[in-house]
Amino acid sequence: MSSVKKDWKVYIPLAVVVVAVVVGGIYWYVDYSSYLKTDDAYVASDNISVSSKIMGRISHLYVQEGDSVKQGQLLAELDSADLLAQKKQIVAGKAQTEANKAQTEAKFIFDQKSIKVAQIAFEKAKEDFERSKTQYNGGVATKEQYDHNKKALETAQAQYEAATAQLQVSKSQIKTAEASIVSADAQIGVISTQLNNTKLYAPADGVIAKRWLLPGDIAQPGQSIYTVNNNNKFWILVYLEETKMEKLHLGQNAIFTIDTYPDVTFKGKIFTVSSSTASQFSLIPPNNASGNFTKVTQRVPVKISIDATEGGQKLSSFKFMTGMSAVVKIVKE
Repeated sequence: MSSVKKDWKVYIPLAVVVVAVVVGGIYWYVDYSSYLKTDDAYVASDNISVSSKIMGRISHLYVQEGDSVKQGQLLAELDSADLLAQKKQIVAGKAQTEANKAQTEAKFIFDQKSIKVAQIAFEKAKEDFERSKTQYNGGVATKEQYDHNKKALETAQAQYEAATAQLQVSKSQIKTAEASIVSADAQIGVISTQLNNTKLYAPADGVIAKRWLLPGDIAQPGQSIYTVNNNNKFWILVYLEETKMEKLHLGQNAIFTIDTYPDVTFKGKIFTVSSSTASQFSLIPPNNASGNFTKVTQRVPVKISIDATEGGQKLSSFKFMTGMSAVVKIVKE
């Protein structure tokens, strides 16, 4: 009898192991047949780059990494001393040009009057010459009278032509001044825009995720000074194997856990499935033209919304941060 009891004591641990393996196998099978599972997933949101449109030295940075910012909040300033000096110089030059233009316009009016006087004198000199010419040919006027009227005509004609030329010079100077004023206005407009661009504002509500430059650094056009993490909306970014894409579709349900909150199961739906694999957007996309080819299972970016929790907790009670790791199960349908 004692021998039988001894045999049972030997088999009980073995039976427990067998039951555990069977239960585990059933759980694994149910889990495998019900879900597409991956741990290549993390919390994501829009990251917005705050960059300068112009080159300039950073004079002030008003926020640091981790600071919350509101849309339109001043984040940074570039040194504007050189631009202000240029604008002042152009404004002064424009004022001088406007003063010169006013003087030229006054002279233009005077020249218009002068040309009328010269024209009248020229017409009278022509009449006097024609009369003296007729009288000279008829023997009535002397050679001296004829030569005098001819000289007077030449002088009057020269004065009329000079007055006409001077009027054209004044007109040309006015047009040149007007063009210079238009050019100055354009330059002032460009510099004013550049001055506005020395101030950088938050493009959206969010959190400063990264500061890339320091006061005194030279910011190049398009170079990021800050990266703002838009914390108004988060989602789960999943890189799903291409072998699991066959029956995937928009609106498909998913459950997932986030490593920061391992005891909470979140629910969501697929709202974006990329049209390309992730490798196509890597810094060095794959190129198999060389003949060196190693087949690797590609992964496709899939976005899943964060809609609720299975326990009913409010999402506002959780603090999400870009990059948090997640384990995702997409419900097979």
